[in-house]
Amino acid sequence: MTGRIIGLGSYIPKKVLTNDDFASFLNTSDEWITERTGIKERRISDHLNEKPSQMAIEAAKRAIEDAGIDPKEIELIITASTTPDMVVPTLSCIVHEAVGVSENCGCFDVNSACPGFIAAFNAAQGFFETGHIKLALVIGVECLSNFANYSDRGTCILFGDGAGAAILRAEDIKRNEFIMRSSGARSRCLRAEAARQPDRWNEEGFRESTQFYMNGKEVFKFAVTEVPQIIRDLADKFSFDLENDVDYFILHQANARIIEATAKKLGIDRAKFPMNIQSYGNTSSASIPILLDEMKRDGRLKPGMKLVLASFGGGLTWDANYIVY
Repeated sequence: MTGRIIGLGSYIPKKVLTNDDFASFLNTSDEWITERTGIKERRISDHLNEKPSQMAIEAAKRAIEDAGIDPKEIELIITASTTPDMVVPTLSCIVHEAVGVSENCGCFDVNSACPGFIAAFNAAQGFFETGHIKLALVIGVECLSNFANYSDRGTCILFGDGAGAAILRAEDIKRNEFIMRSSGARSRCLRAEAARQPDRWNEEGFRESTQFYMNGKEVFKFAVTEVPQIIRDLADKFSFDLENDVDYFILHQANARIIEATAKKLGIDRAKFPMNIQSYGNTSSASIPILLDEMKRDGRLKPGMKLVLASFGGGLTWDANYIVY
């Protein structure tokens, strides 16, 4: 059996931060940001009433409603986040309590940076394929604004906050097909240290190291090389045609130029690569489920469509899936 998506939900914070807002306190402009990233605005949590756990709960409730299921039937919750507001208990356990799931349900979180939702999705598929569960809830949620360095115009302009969730049900359909890759040797180009290291609080530069650092040129070069390649390798490994056997390529919403470059390198019509980065920025592990939910609500996503999901991020990690929606 394979876990098929039967319900989607998302939560987007209310506060909008535009490129012009950044221009009011940074040496930048709407034109500069748009040209380099494709981002026009992003949503920022209020950090009190829109914590990652609260956003995850709301996205989960909406996915459950969309699927039309009783939450007590859910047998597994996996939440992906790089920026949780709680270390213990897990975000999955917090969601478990809030949405009314029974105690016959396993819960755990994953941290795989931006590919986190795909990592959580693949982890859930293992439970379906071995026959252990019939219904799962998979969530991606981030509050990246808590870790952004708002004096670094090269990184803080990229990030937004939000959550997306999917309900998966066991069905006898084409199996989940995927490739997952990582390169710890290239990890230093995208990183942030844990702030809770008391012995280092007086260390020079430590405070800055707990905010996101990114070598933008290196990450861009990595993404435009490895993302098209892993998608080609996925097609070769599982014998499908990228032009004729894929309805949409759902890529992590990190940078419009990366998505456009991927489409060009693959020789695929850009229209098959939907984007919402202009409205939400980079929401890391939440970006793919937020985009899927948006596409379902506006009628673009229909049952039976074949999708390639692909993401990349800190680690460095990069993953790709071929699924039937």
